[in-house]
Amino acid sequence: MRAFLIVHGFVQGVGYRNFVRRAAKRHGVCGMVRNRFDGSVEILADADSPKLENFEKEINVSMKNGPQVMHIEHLDENATELSNVNVEGFKIWPTL
Repeated sequence: MRAFLIVHGFVQGVGYRNFVRRAAKRHGVCGMVRNRFDGSVEILADADSPKLENFEKEINVSMKNGPQVMHIEHLDENATELSNVNVEGFKIWPTL
């Protein structure tokens, strides 16, 4: 199962992409994460449903002096060019 997420909040310049990558590895999630020019972070996550649920719970954080997630938006796979991306492991991609 694939999830296409846009994370809104204070999530750039605070180590959030590395935090997401580490969480993905812990939960067995493949995919990618990248900053967007609007200040949000885009995530493609691929795993079975229970793993994705646990991964999303972990990345929905507010840390003092760190990332502060306000909202995680779920995109339809037809709404993103990432629907055809093949993923192995979990990578940080260049900014969109």
